[in-house]
Amino acid sequence: MRIDIDNSYLAKNPETKSVSFQDSENSKRLGDILDMIGRIAALDFTAVLNPSSKNDVVDAIAVGLNMLSEELNSNVVEKTKLDEVNCKLERFAHTTAHDLKSPLNSIVGLVTILEIALKPDKDSEVHSCLLKIRETTTQMKDLISGILDYSKIAGDEIQKEKIDLNEIIFEVSNLDGILSRAKIEIIDILPTILFNRASMVQVIRNLLDNAVKYSDKKMCLITVRVKEMCDHYQVSISDNGPGIALENQKRIFELFTKVNLSKPDSQGIGLATVRNILETEEEKIWVESSLGEGTVFTFTIKK
Repeated sequence: MRIDIDNSYLAKNPETKSVSFQDSENSKRLGDILDMIGRIAALDFTAVLNPSSKNDVVDAIAVGLNMLSEELNSNVVEKTKLDEVNCKLERFAHTTAHDLKSPLNSIVGLVTILEIALKPDKDSEVHSCLLKIRETTTQMKDLISGILDYSKIAGDEIQKEKIDLNEIIFEVSNLDGILSRAKIEIIDILPTILFNRASMVQVIRNLLDNAVKYSDKKMCLITVRVKEMCDHYQVSISDNGPGIALENQKRIFELFTKVNLSKPDSQGIGLATVRNILETEEEKIWVESSLGEGTVFTFTIKK
């Protein structure tokens, strides 16, 4: 909301008088206005200015400040309510995900017992059903793990430390078995940054896993580059995959969004988690891609 107290106000209110701040009464009115401006700046919207009967420019300013204070107070109240709702949703997601893990583990155990007891032939319908239950349960466990990872990000401030991005790439590639499914080329020597280690592992893991999961080549080629800017680095992870259509490039960062329905193991959480981690630290991530020409994900990291 914008309120301009200028000649337009005087034109609509010709009876409005000019004012002089020489006398004590007007000095007090000016003091009240300055005090209210200070309160508004401090997000205190309780003050209300009472216009006098003079109907002058000071009264016009008082009315304008009252309207502005009321509008700002309304916006702050709405934002506070939204923050509370988001906080409750995050706690709900975290608690629910934990509660769902236990019955899923029980299902996996029961399937194992049934397999031992029944000893079904590999070509039998029973074996197919048990296999389907196991696969579905695994997908649900992956979904719950993704929700847990996503909900943890909005918690208290996380501990930062100096980490070598080269080591993170090497660690994730080896532990996740990515090198058996893809070739990774690091073109530039990656920097040492100040960041939470577990969070950066999540960022790198999701981006590398995303490249491998959606690869349509016999060998997925992943290339890592870094560009040094004045106050930050731009780290790019590119692949030789099928690419992403322009209309889907913004949607892929939204929670539970799947643009490739042929991948049943995709939960639509990985890229949303990456964006959430980076935006929590006031960093950015974006994608550049053309169908048939691969994809490049680039994110920023402060120096």
